[in-house]
Amino acid sequence: MDTQVILNITTITISTILSVGSIILSILFYRESNKQNKETSLLQTEIRNAIEKLEQLYNRTYTDTFGALKTQLDAMQKHIFTSSVGDTATREPNNLRFSVLGCITERKTLTLNELCTQVTGFRETEIQSIVYCFHREGLISFDGKIITYTKTINQNIEGQG
Repeated sequence: MDTQVILNITTITISTILSVGSIILSILFYRESNKQNKETSLLQTEIRNAIEKLEQLYNRTYTDTFGALKTQLDAMQKHIFTSSVGDTATREPNNLRFSVLGCITERKTLTLNELCTQVTGFRETEIQSIVYCFHREGLISFDGKIITYTKTINQNIEGQG
């Protein structure tokens, strides 16, 4: 055999070995690719399920939140529209006390008639009794007509936080 034939046989052998190697590598690549594709589709399914759960949770939270707000709003409206406006002294006893004390501390000196004009929604006798109560507590001086604020308050008034 001459060198030309030996060179051809060697080239054919090397070419065959390389082609078999590339076929084996492509089969391995196909298997790995298929395996990765299956894992990706499983992860995609898990992500889709997680998103659906989050959407359900969001919808539930959304409806619960606005349901609670609606309940609160209904309760507040019911309270506002059913509470009496005229005689508030029986429902809110501290309202008169706060109103009278606010007027007295703002003006420092005023008459009983001026106070009765400024504090609305209460009877004059109720206002007078609160003025006498403040006089007994030493917050004001009262001679029957003129009210003078005499004391600085450092403590909480009854009913205040």
